[in-house]
Amino acid sequence: MLFNEMEHTVERPGCKVHYWLSGNSEKPLIFFAHGAAVDHLQFDIQIPCLKNNYQILRWDMRGHGQSRPLKGLFSINDTAEDMLHILDDLGKEKAIFIGQSAGTYAIQEFAFQHPERIEAMIIIDGTCITAKLSILESLSLRISPFIFRIWPYDNLKKASIDASAIKSDTKQYLKVKFNELSKKEFVKIFDGVSTCIHYEPDYHSTSPLLLAYGVHDKTGNIKKSMKEWTKRDKQSKYVVIHDAGHGSNQDNPEFFNKKMMEFLEELN
Repeated sequence: MLFNEMEHTVERPGCKVHYWLSGNSEKPLIFFAHGAAVDHLQFDIQIPCLKNNYQILRWDMRGHGQSRPLKGLFSINDTAEDMLHILDDLGKEKAIFIGQSAGTYAIQEFAFQHPERIEAMIIIDGTCITAKLSILESLSLRISPFIFRIWPYDNLKKASIDASAIKSDTKQYLKVKFNELSKKEFVKIFDGVSTCIHYEPDYHSTSPLLLAYGVHDKTGNIKKSMKEWTKRDKQSKYVVIHDAGHGSNQDNPEFFNKKMMEFLEELN
């Protein structure tokens, strides 16, 4: 799909980061952050309804897509610093951030470190990285990198795809993107994701916040986390995307886009 995007690059420690700008530069900026092991194309179906009333930034996070190869480790903290660098380069004080899965962790870390730069957030199929985990949840997170290392890569990719989507188009997109990565790259990404949780008992987000998850999402503790999240951050609300799995913005884009636009219109 073509959106008259202009590609940009910025040199960052470990890699050259690629990002794309489109839409109306005079309007509020929306900063999209994709999930683990995929790329900026994850949000193709969201762009058409935004391009006239927003400036849109999509990027390939470090270690993903065209922002490869990545020297050294992948970390959510470094990814959040990349986001800050890009905003500063653009001269943007604030943005509306929309992320999916691991992209939501980068957004949350950015919001934790730089709350003054957040206009609003939409969290798609992601857990809260500053909430307390149960003993079982913490153990599962710690052992996942070891399991990924010993899992045959073709089987690992298939299991990840089956857990992440219910629609054939979404699964095909994931298959293509996962196949672009070596197992070493894939595991490196999930190593970084597994270490991004930090419990902050006194922390509360103050920005408008929409939490969305697919009704068939069976990954991690997302459903439980989002319900508890709305109790902690009173200005937030959550919506269940029917007929969708972990990639709910791709599995059911019509319904997700409707809820996204309703939230954005409320900001105005």
